[in-house]
Amino acid sequence: MKYLLFTLLLQLSLSVSADDDLPYVEIKTVTDFSQLAETARTKDKIIMLEVSASDCDYCELLEEEFIKPMLRSGDYNEVLIRKIEMDSVDTIKDFFGKATNPDEFTRRLKIKLTPTLLFFDGHGNEISPRILGINSLDLYGWYLDEALKSGLQKIKTQ
Repeated sequence: MKYLLFTLLLQLSLSVSADDDLPYVEIKTVTDFSQLAETARTKDKIIMLEVSASDCDYCELLEEEFIKPMLRSGDYNEVLIRKIEMDSVDTIKDFFGKATNPDEFTRRLKIKLTPTLLFFDGHGNEISPRILGINSLDLYGWYLDEALKSGLQKIKTQ
């Protein structure tokens, strides 16, 4: 009986620590869109921006299920992955280098729902359809990859 209990506890501890083995990644918060756009222009990259909010459980789900695995994989080198919290009080610079705040920035983009993924070229133009919310985890990765593929094709032909 003790052996069975020990075995069960060992299995439980191993299964719990499996997620701890993943390398730590952090989604960078953008503070200067004009500088980010310059990097995208000079390196022919697409900007993928997650618009989130501090109390958004679906934003956390999006980050854990899709964005952080993208960063860990190393397969998205042509993508500048960033995020902005629309309820943050920090000062940021927009694509023209003008000081603003995340609330005003996201209002100009007519964002009302979090999470929202936006895809920009190096000039601050949206180049793929937005992805609003999370409808289905099963299909979300496909929509995301299609948006990136479409946007990168547009950038390569500019």
